[in-house]
Amino acid sequence: MKFYDSTNRIDAAIGRQQGRIDALIESGVDLKGQPIEASLENMDATMALTVKEHAAFQNQQARANAMGTLNTDEALTIYNALGEWHNADNGGWQDGVSLAAKVIITQAMGELLERRIKVA
Repeated sequence: MKFYDSTNRIDAAIGRQQGRIDALIESGVDLKGQPIEASLENMDATMALTVKEHAAFQNQQARANAMGTLNTDEALTIYNALGEWHNADNGGWQDGVSLAAKVIITQAMGELLERRIKVA
């Protein structure tokens, strides 16, 4: 019987996403052949969270951890990226949170919400 799985799927996914972003930066163009800087700025802007979304993300990660969908390390990765309060200076995320982390955590929240809707 496995009591605790310390594999952090969120951190692993963030690392893979950062690798993709780094490769695009190195190439200088996005997947459509456009300059990468504008695409990254646009993507970062789309990852901005409202105060309500920030609270919903925190509630969702806590619920998923309590249900065993996310392990403690994964939930803490999300919690730390979001922080205790909405940081308007960084689109609702804590200072220094990478674009890769924003993308993966937003994707994870969508997947958790979809799972919750199917169960309800």
